[in-house]
Amino acid sequence: MLIVFKLLVLTGIWYIFPTAVGFVVEKQSGAQNIDFLQCYLKGIIILFGLFYLIARIVIMQKLSLSVLTEIWCKVMILVIILALAFIFWKRKEIRLSDIIREVKKLIPGILVVIILTVFSVGAVTVSQKDNTVESVLTMYTFDTLYQINPMTGKAPMLPVEKELLAQMAGSPLDAYYAVCLKICNLNPAKFIRMILPFFMFPIYYAVYVLWARFLFPGEKAGKRYMFLAMIWVLYAIPLAADKAFYFSVFQNEWNGEPLFFLALLPWSILQIFGKGKELRSLKNYASVPVLICYVASALAGQLMYEKGFFMITFAWVAVIVMTGIMRWKNGSSI
Repeated sequence: MLIVFKLLVLTGIWYIFPTAVGFVVEKQSGAQNIDFLQCYLKGIIILFGLFYLIARIVIMQKLSLSVLTEIWCKVMILVIILALAFIFWKRKEIRLSDIIREVKKLIPGILVVIILTVFSVGAVTVSQKDNTVESVLTMYTFDTLYQINPMTGKAPMLPVEKELLAQMAGSPLDAYYAVCLKICNLNPAKFIRMILPFFMFPIYYAVYVLWARFLFPGEKAGKRYMFLAMIWVLYAIPLAADKAFYFSVFQNEWNGEPLFFLALLPWSILQIFGKGKELRSLKNYASVPVLICYVASALAGQLMYEKGFFMITFAWVAVIVMTGIMRWKNGSSI
């Protein structure tokens, strides 16, 4: 029963909690039809960005994992209370039939995610270059945050070791996993390699479902399914090809680089566009909902990848400049 309770807590942290946060943001932005996949992605990316800010402060103060866990738990409780209060305030605008309809739409996706996850966990060997397990185990065992070399289990002595830990601390995604581990008190290796994939693949899946809807709107369901099938076939290529040239989702889907380049960056680019494949107006980029998307994705990008903040910012600035030039040449309002 205890393990079931721990899994329910993880489900709340990775699914229910982010969806509630994203629902609030979507409602505040004036969305009439709430898409659970968009709510889930927006919520979890906002939480990733918020965690990055908190983690960096705690790491710079050289505090322990227990302190970070305690702070994050309090933040989660506060945010979920505010989200529930907002949902209760807007309860008259929420229809149970709409929720049931959206949940039914998720059933095929849930089956796909389960198949992908079982394949990854049961049939694919974990990449030997990934040291997420060692990093999380070190933080969990010694109750530290990037103060001990995960490869040796000792405090860094050489400059190169200190530089490596500083680089890891700059993108502390492993610390997020360690916090989840601290909350639920599970075996680190089993958590990373057997449980975490069930919470990571939905992120990848949801991103590409939204892209499929964007590229093939309307009733073109066959093209959307073909697009999704091609994506997962392409991501399976590294299992048989030279792994040096590909991001291997199935081997280390929890790693920051695949998560950034194959999930967060595509989602962030999708948020740049408006509806109907048209670029937003420049005034629209200054709206609060769009700014929240940018700030959250930029901070979450830095959490996952050392150059994540720069790359997200560069993409947004490039598109905004392009938008201004295109609208100026067309003589339309900016």
